[in-house]
Amino acid sequence: MRGRCESTRSPWSDVIGTMPDIRDYLRQRLAELGLSMKEASERIGRNHAYLQQFLERGVPAALPEEVRERLAELLGIAPDQLRSQGAAKETSLRSPLLRLAPANPADKIPVMGVAEGGEEGRSLWNGEVVDHVARPPSLAGAPNAYATYVTGTSMEPRYHPGEMIYVHPGKPVTMGSYVLVQLKAKHEGEPPPALIKRLAKKTGAKIVLEQFNPPKHFDIALKEVVSMHRIVGSGE
Repeated sequence: MRGRCESTRSPWSDVIGTMPDIRDYLRQRLAELGLSMKEASERIGRNHAYLQQFLERGVPAALPEEVRERLAELLGIAPDQLRSQGAAKETSLRSPLLRLAPANPADKIPVMGVAEGGEEGRSLWNGEVVDHVARPPSLAGAPNAYATYVTGTSMEPRYHPGEMIYVHPGKPVTMGSYVLVQLKAKHEGEPPPALIKRLAKKTGAKIVLEQFNPPKHFDIALKEVVSMHRIVGSGE
């Protein structure tokens, strides 16, 4: 694009400007990440053939908002880039806050240590930094961002044991988002429990969390919650 400084361009602007259809853009992004349509469909909580039907048959005609948000999180892009090419192009030109900055190889975030913790897919949060990894685009500009590893199988097929997830403590937690919830320790001196779940509901007294394997909803009293941070992506 002529007449624009290189530093002000979105790293996806050329892709968005030349792709004739959002489906082509999705195919390219999946290929770049080495994700099959089946794997991506399952990891956003849909039937294994969901993306194949969308990409090859045009069903549905447009991605529902919830699917768009989950898929954007998985692909490390902004949800607006999965609307229409016109909307995505307009966003990249008029809304600088939604652009994805290129990753800086020297920019690292801490990986926090956890251990298997027992019932309801709980882990034990030891509060120690066990590693540092490159900051993904979804955490650009987030000063307190961190990563950790999934333990247990309670969130399959969305998240798998050993998979790294990225957490944005400053991003608003909304209904339906995936969260890492840290609870109060049962006894002084013990590591606090932590859960990776989907937020189904929140009231003035409790939160309702959802897990997938086996399917289940359960309540946590707000007085037991130390923190609840939004998961914005994964490293698999």
